[in-house]
Amino acid sequence: LSAGVAAAMGLARPSLASFDDVLPGLPGWAFLLLLVGLIPLLSPLYWGEEFGWTGYLRLRLLTGRPVLSSVVTGLIWGAWHYPLAFLGYVEYANVAVGLLIWTVSFQFQEILLGWLRQRSGSIWPPSLAHAGNNMVLFLLVGVLLGKEGERFGGSATDLVVMGPLVLASLLVVLFGRGRRSAPDAVPTSGEVAETVRIG
Repeated sequence: LSAGVAAAMGLARPSLASFDDVLPGLPGWAFLLLLVGLIPLLSPLYWGEEFGWTGYLRLRLLTGRPVLSSVVTGLIWGAWHYPLAFLGYVEYANVAVGLLIWTVSFQFQEILLGWLRQRSGSIWPPSLAHAGNNMVLFLLVGVLLGKEGERFGGSATDLVVMGPLVLASLLVVLFGRGRRSAPDAVPTSGEVAETVRIG
């Protein structure tokens, strides 16, 4: 979907050939398979962040109001990431505008991650999604956009990815009511231990 948004914005012509030069000697399709195969291995790196934001904070903020709780958690989560914009992790021509767009994208990400947590009853699916988002989706869209991405001052990747995030979040808010665990129930210490133990 993000590739389609990039094409619609005139920023890229989606093609596997775009990824041929990322790793010398490796065709674009093989690079994509390698990257997707790494997601499960990278998921433990994001477990701590997801346990803190989606598995703990979101469940305790505005209990009974999952969408609003996700928005507030996303705001806090976004602000927590702001130092990365000054350490070279992300680069924006206009830092204020870039951080605003980045913060808005966190809101939609948190809605999806919260839904995954509720549907699965585990913090591992959001950790897997977080790894896929950071280490695959944003990397692939960045490569796909190449120099064209500079037209938006470094925010092009965020904008291209945000379209599908908004659509998926709206679908979750409108139709994602069926949940495995109780909506916004704060887990007991035994449930937390069980979630950590079995993932």
